[in-house]
Amino acid sequence: MNKKLYEKIINLCINHGCDFAEVYYEKGKRKRYTLLDKKLDNIRFNQTEGIGIRVSNNNNVYYTSTSILTEDNILRITKKMLDSIPKKESTLKQIKLGTMEEKNISIKIDHNDFPEENKKKVLKTIDKKVREVSNLISQVTVLLMEEYKEYEIANSKNKFIKSAEIQTRLFCSVNAQRKEKKGSSYKSLGASTGYEFLEGVDIENFGVDAAKTAIKKLDSVPFKGGEMPVILGNGFAAVIFHEACGHALEATSVSDGVSIFSNCLNQKIASDKVTLIDDGTIPGEWGSTRIDSEGNNTQKNILIENGVLKKYLIDDLNAIKMNLPATGSGRRESYEFPPTSRMNNTYLAAGTDNFEDMLKSIDYGLYCKKMDGGSVYPQTGEFNFTVDEAYIIEKGQLKDVVTGITLIGKGQDILKEVEMVSDDLYLESGYCISASGVVPVTVGEPTIKVRKILVGGTNE
Repeated sequence: MNKKLYEKIINLCINHGCDFAEVYYEKGKRKRYTLLDKKLDNIRFNQTEGIGIRVSNNNNVYYTSTSILTEDNILRITKKMLDSIPKKESTLKQIKLGTMEEKNISIKIDHNDFPEENKKKVLKTIDKKVREVSNLISQVTVLLMEEYKEYEIANSKNKFIKSAEIQTRLFCSVNAQRKEKKGSSYKSLGASTGYEFLEGVDIENFGVDAAKTAIKKLDSVPFKGGEMPVILGNGFAAVIFHEACGHALEATSVSDGVSIFSNCLNQKIASDKVTLIDDGTIPGEWGSTRIDSEGNNTQKNILIENGVLKKYLIDDLNAIKMNLPATGSGRRESYEFPPTSRMNNTYLAAGTDNFEDMLKSIDYGLYCKKMDGGSVYPQTGEFNFTVDEAYIIEKGQLKDVVTGITLIGKGQDILKEVEMVSDDLYLESGYCISASGVVPVTVGEPTIKVRKILVGGTNE
């Protein structure tokens, strides 16, 4: 793309009477290696290139995109989009972009500089070591995922900027079986870096814990659900806060007044133990970016501090609607999606309590060591999460492993029920699906105790 074409598109939109116009160009590539049942099942590679054009008019947002990058086609789809927008009479403007600003990222070991044989060796080593754990292991899948994209952003506020994003991820899924009983678990590791993310990783033991968990599940016992105290393990268990609270703090729902937290700024919404942070600047972390998809620097946003709601996650256009500053939180999956407010690396800050005291305080409850996925309705805060690994707690002691567990409740309720927070903060990688597509995110927390939560079991 060239500056003159960017200017032509922006001026076409502004002189139609639009309040704001933005052009986003992206060129990216993805590669995925899959080892299934000891064999390199496939290597998938695809490239993308396209442009997205976004305008706003009286707080209404319009968007169009294309992968056909001829000037004639780009101008054609722009005019077609503008035909659906009421034209406003205005003084003709001629916006001129300045010199492009480059926000470069640092990569030590590029995806192409890490030999393919080394990648295959990583996959095969993990597969071999996982299978050595037990002959009850029935299936192992190991994945290496690479993604890199460069993008340029030009808008009517004279922003003209270029940057890039890189992600590398290792994932292992393990299934175990004894007669008719089955168990499964997984392990993942991701970073916004090249293959330097493997430095310090114990490849031989990467999937071993997942294998042991899958085997433990073969001895799981039925569990009667109900409302009870629950300990949530450190790391990915924080998905419960990402879903049940984080989405409700995104301007996507807050600005329209449909979030449960829309009018709660500076109000007490959680226990004193809760400090929730979203930070897109953590070096190398999976959800970190140099800038957001609107060209703003990402930043550390303290959302909840000692139980008090301090900030929302806000993109540029919602910042205007809400009369609040943008927080560097405008994100999108690709040029096919307009950006909107999204999380980056969201975590619960560490506390000073310890796991043993949490256990001792529970006569009967549940220890959810590892969470799986879930869903939430930001309008009501209602959530439903599945648990990957859980244990019964009886009289302060860990007992049998249980499976098929779900946690059910409302985000605004669980925030108030956080009773103890330990100091073992751990961050884990995942993906988030929302209005602007699928984006890499990190979730994290220390081990915490929730005073009560509704647990769905397998022996109701």
